[in-house]
Amino acid sequence: MFEPFMNQLKALFLTSAEESRDNQSLALLSINTRTAAASVRAAQVALARAKAEQQQDRKRLWQINASLEDLENRARNALLKGLAPLAREAAEAIALLEDEKSALEEAIRSFDGDLSSLTETLHRAQSRLRALKRGERTVEVRDQIQKAQSFGSSTGQSALALAEGQLEDIRRRQERDQLAEQEFKTLSAADSTSAVIEKLGDAGCGAPVKTRADDVLARLKSDIPLLLEKSS
Repeated sequence: MFEPFMNQLKALFLTSAEESRDNQSLALLSINTRTAAASVRAAQVALARAKAEQQQDRKRLWQINASLEDLENRARNALLKGLAPLAREAAEAIALLEDEKSALEEAIRSFDGDLSSLTETLHRAQSRLRALKRGERTVEVRDQIQKAQSFGSSTGQSALALAEGQLEDIRRRQERDQLAEQEFKTLSAADSTSAVIEKLGDAGCGAPVKTRADDVLARLKSDIPLLLEKSS
């Protein structure tokens, strides 16, 4: 008899240890999921900022092209008017803008490729994060269901089985109380009927139900002549 008890005790301890490990694993999963979500969110913000800067570079490139066109037109007019120093000054400005334009165009082309790759990587990360969150919800629900159906660490019974037993106890107690109430009503009705019969008997309507003192005294008095006769 001792061995089955020890086996049950070992199973109880193993269940408790497994539940503890599961709880720790779920807590760690939740932490890692939140960390991953924060990282993806930071990547979204960084990518959005990079795209905004790319838009600013494109706007700057448009402004450079407009300035180049304007400067070239003005430089031509200066040459037509014989204003060589002004034309040269305009040419120097044009040369600087063209260098800036070439560098900016190269940066934009290069970063366009990087943005495309980064956007694709971010989309994959977002997809993985959504799958991770779905998986986390699934294991949390499954864990709660298993806790409800598995043996508890303190009672050795599942929460569902314990609740079912309590429900059955309550139903039996309610049924017993209902039967007791019915029996009480039956007894009360019988007591009421007996009381009416007793009153009727005391009033001379039928035989008395209980022996009355007057009847006893009358019987004793009727015995006196016999006693006197015997004594004489």
